[in-house]
Amino acid sequence: MRPRILEGYRDYLKERDPAKALEAFNRFRILAALRQGPFGVEGLNQMAETLLREAGLIGPQRLYAGMPILITQNDHALHLRNGDIGILLPDPGAPATLWAWFPSKDAPRRLPLVRLPEWEKAYSMTVHKSQGSEFDEVLLILPDYDVPLLTRELVYTGVTRAKHRVELWANETLLKLATRRRTERNTGLRDALIRPLV
Repeated sequence: MRPRILEGYRDYLKERDPAKALEAFNRFRILAALRQGPFGVEGLNQMAETLLREAGLIGPQRLYAGMPILITQNDHALHLRNGDIGILLPDPGAPATLWAWFPSKDAPRRLPLVRLPEWEKAYSMTVHKSQGSEFDEVLLILPDYDVPLLTRELVYTGVTRAKHRVELWANETLLKLATRRRTERNTGLRDALIRPLV
């Protein structure tokens, strides 16, 4: 995965202008079906960070210039929603302090890190969290074992997040199984409707 990750994230990590960095970051994204495990968001984020650090594209600090973040909790006062993506960068006029920069209509807006609601790294994100977003290129990675979450709807959603190119890494047998499996929703509504009133 090293060449793919370096190619996908190198350009945005060289940008120090927040607007250009945010725009460049949306050109490539790694999508995963699961949150945990080596092929889940947590494992892929860790792998991406390790490879980028080894290549000298990011610093050794816990928080560093270029770190992409995904907001995981709504904060109405700050106008941040679960799923919003930002990047940690210094202000071009005052490079000593990192700020969180988020897209906005006119120009990116910056927020102090101490004010942010819960967040996580965002080199990789789940297909579910990516709904409503589009990226120029997507690397979609499915787990190497079967889980009920692997459905044709999940694969379709992941593939359609790419505007120009999608690369799918999956076990062929599991991919075939996933494309035959439909999402089954069990809301309990049917049972509630047919239950006799007492």
